[in-house]
Amino acid sequence: MDKKSLETAFNKELVPHGFKKKASSWYRQVNGMLQVVDLQKSNYGLQFFLNLCCVPKGMNVDGMPTPKEHKCPIRIRLTAAYSEQRVQIEEALDLERTALDDPIRQEALTRITNELVLPFCNNMNSLDMLRRAVELGLFKRGAVNGAAQSHLSLSESNVAPPPDSQPSTYYG
Repeated sequence: MDKKSLETAFNKELVPHGFKKKASSWYRQVNGMLQVVDLQKSNYGLQFFLNLCCVPKGMNVDGMPTPKEHKCPIRIRLTAAYSEQRVQIEEALDLERTALDDPIRQEALTRITNELVLPFCNNMNSLDMLRRAVELGLFKRGAVNGAAQSHLSLSESNVAPPPDSQPSTYYG
């Protein structure tokens, strides 16, 4: 499997749910909120990462309506959102691991998309649900910038602290 095949696999699962592909990202508007699923390639090999991002209704960021992942005010890497499934996610997205043949990798990508990515996005489809998710700490291993905290009427005390003391650590 190569990067193009990986993109095709995600495209097959995401497009029927209203996502539109641009480059290596998929975008969907739900209740005025922009959701982004971004496929990021490692600089060091054929490992890939999935980043899940939100631009809350009423916020505007550079590049709208299809901003780059790093411009989104709320974001988290899939492995940080589902740390208990990190190994399976990393294995499916590491194209250097040849132990998985293409049909098995395709099956794993379909499962990841349908059991993790889509439910995560579907649970972030309103300002209230997004605010609640941040308050519950679902983004504690991700990033919720100050503008998003203000927009969601969250104070520092409402936002779960990061897992370490490094404020620049966005992904676990």
